[in-house]
Amino acid sequence: MVELREVMAFDPRIRYCAVLDAMGRTIEGGMRPGLLSLEPDEEADKVDLQMVLIRGITEGARGYLGGVNYVIIHREKLMLIAIPASNGRTILVSAEPDFPLERAKAFFELVKLL
Repeated sequence: MVELREVMAFDPRIRYCAVLDAMGRTIEGGMRPGLLSLEPDEEADKVDLQMVLIRGITEGARGYLGGVNYVIIHREKLMLIAIPASNGRTILVSAEPDFPLERAKAFFELVKLL
C-alpha cells in the first residue's frame, strides 16, 4: 500500500493529498509541509465536500458509461483531482496548475494504491 508521503514525492507541484470519507471529512493526509493553503481555513472543509459531491454526481452514469476513474477540475490557481477509493472514500489531490497531464496515468496508478 502506498503512503501519502509517496504521493507528495511523485511531483513537487503536488500541494495537498488526503483521503476523505463519504462526508468529505479528512481521514488522513494534508498539505505539503511548508506550503500554505490558498483558501481560508474556514473554507477548506467546503472545498473537500464539494469534490466528494462532484465525484458522486458523476457516478449516475455508471451503468452505461462505466465507473469514474477520476475527476479533474483545473482552475487558474490550482488543479483539483478526485479519485474514487474503496468504502465510499475519495482521494483528493491538489496540484499547481502546471501539473503535467501527460504524467497523469503514472500518477493515478500510484494513487489508486492508497
